[in-house]
Amino acid sequence: MPRPFEPTDPFDTVRRLYRAINTGDLDAIGALYADDAVAEQVFDGVFAVDGREAIVDGYRTYLASGEGGLGGGERIHPRTIGGIQTGWGWVQADWIERIGDGLTLCIQRAGHSHFLVENARIRRHRRVVTAVGPDAIARTEAPPSSRSYPARPIAGVGAVIMMHAGVVLIKRLHEPLAGHWSLPGGTLDLGETLESAAAREALEETGLVVDVGPVVDVFDRILLDDAGKVRYHFVLIDYLCRPIGGELRAGSDAADVVIAGPEDLAQYRLAAKATDIILKAFSMDGTW
Repeated sequence: MPRPFEPTDPFDTVRRLYRAINTGDLDAIGALYADDAVAEQVFDGVFAVDGREAIVDGYRTYLASGEGGLGGGERIHPRTIGGIQTGWGWVQADWIERIGDGLTLCIQRAGHSHFLVENARIRRHRRVVTAVGPDAIARTEAPPSSRSYPARPIAGVGAVIMMHAGVVLIKRLHEPLAGHWSLPGGTLDLGETLESAAAREALEETGLVVDVGPVVDVFDRILLDDAGKVRYHFVLIDYLCRPIGGELRAGSDAADVVIAGPEDLAQYRLAAKATDIILKAFSMDGTW
């Protein structure tokens, strides 16, 4: 039997850690730390914790401190995961954290964490809180950028949200594709991870809080004007998603929103590529 694939990219290791924290999976958390790992200021009231077992005990106490208060029950959301110039083994994650619900809210804060990752295991983890209180988790809007006639291709994401044996479609409100049905999605903000962008676009356009799963497809889309100049050039990554909260509604760039079964797709006159991606997602849905 071949050994199961295990990602070795340091960024993926950090992503897996936050997913394990938000699902409360202590075994998965422990598996991501080296035996001799050190965690500094990760747990309230404790400066440093040495060793994998002690770190897992710290997470056990942390997870018992209250329920996640972010969308979909998340405790901590890493908006940005990037490399630090001192070396690619060092990873920085900028995060927001909310523990408790609207009635018994006990923690709201933002900060960043540094990780030294070697061979897909965290050897050192240091956490810094930079803001506390309701303003700590307020989202900073990025300045708008020109999508038409860009100097370079623009990266975007799509959310293939499987719901009630169907897929969520939106009718576009703005160009490109104004008035057409498509998958929810949009462009990345500076410093935003692909998964965070997919979750944000899903929430903004459909009102749904989603869990972002595997990639369905990666492709480009180039649209020319009458003179043959490139008017739009997008590189798009579509993710399989499932709702974990929120309420279905038409949002920011959506004139309408529906749930369509595979037998209903033709009536929405989707682009051929969108139809292909949706049908591929239906075939993947049971595997995730």
